[in-house]
Amino acid sequence: MTEAQNTPVSCDPAGGVLLVDKPAGVTSFAAVNAVRKALVQSFPELVTKRIKGGPKPPRFKCGHAGTLDPLATGLLVVLVGKGSRLSNFLLGMNKTYAATVRFGTATDSLDADGEVVGTAPAPTEASVVEAALALFRGDIMQVPPVISALKKDGQPLYKLVRAGKDVAEPEARPVTITKLEMSAARLDGPEPEVDLIVGCSSGTYIRSLARDLAAAVDSVGHIAQLRRLDVGPFVVDDAIKNVMTVTGGEIVASMRPLAAAMPQAPKMVVTEDEAASIRLGHQPDPAWVERLDGTPVNMGKAGTEPLFRMVDGAGELVAVGRVDEASGEPRIAVGIPRQQ
Repeated sequence: MTEAQNTPVSCDPAGGVLLVDKPAGVTSFAAVNAVRKALVQSFPELVTKRIKGGPKPPRFKCGHAGTLDPLATGLLVVLVGKGSRLSNFLLGMNKTYAATVRFGTATDSLDADGEVVGTAPAPTEASVVEAALALFRGDIMQVPPVISALKKDGQPLYKLVRAGKDVAEPEARPVTITKLEMSAARLDGPEPEVDLIVGCSSGTYIRSLARDLAAAVDSVGHIAQLRRLDVGPFVVDDAIKNVMTVTGGEIVASMRPLAAAMPQAPKMVVTEDEAASIRLGHQPDPAWVERLDGTPVNMGKAGTEPLFRMVDGAGELVAVGRVDEASGEPRIAVGIPRQQ
């Protein structure tokens, strides 16, 4: 069992990581907002009171480490409160999906939520689909869907499409398919389908994979069902399932502390005095690098410098550290305020 799976829960609603099993028909934004509202309702002290005549304080923040389409179910990694400071380190993790590709019909959104825009004969032999899968394993170039959260001039493409704007197809970009296996095939029925297990890099669109796989077998197709099974070290089996009705108390009981958000990054333990110095913005002493219990790792979208965790004696995350490329010295990538 990994550190991510066997970690004591956090008892502080002000900052942590929550694994959510998002239901179908719910946007990622709505799921995250349900978590935020539940916490604020149960713990109103999380929202700073506004001083009369003073500036409006920021609301309690919650974010996520990678969105899911409304049709999709499965793992959504929610970053609660101070956990939002870790988004750059968690975005970009590899993911695994269970996907059902339906052949014979194409939709504008490349999934079952869209309008049908074309039809073609479906493949009748599973061996034909199996052979085509080899074309998509490894490093490939992929054209993202037009109906997506990618932005043009600051606006998500899906909003431009819904507004009736003429949106050009996005440019192809590199992605990596680490695993692509067919687990079942039902090609002799009225809705010819195959089930796939897909392991991929961040930024891979499974809807685009369905489109391209169908084209490779001289057909058209779309995603009928999609479920995210894991994100980096986190698995959907550990996620809460009632996100839209969850209470603040249930959230806190299921949250993981921030130190568990990056289990693949090694730890550097610091003293209370050193932790206080770091929280004041001071850089770590170069000699501290000898305390690391492993090799710093590259992860997320925070750059190319290897990362590690700085924790105090109680295991609380003090900062995410980085190893400076030029000097090899430990530096602070982002500091975490003391939890209350």
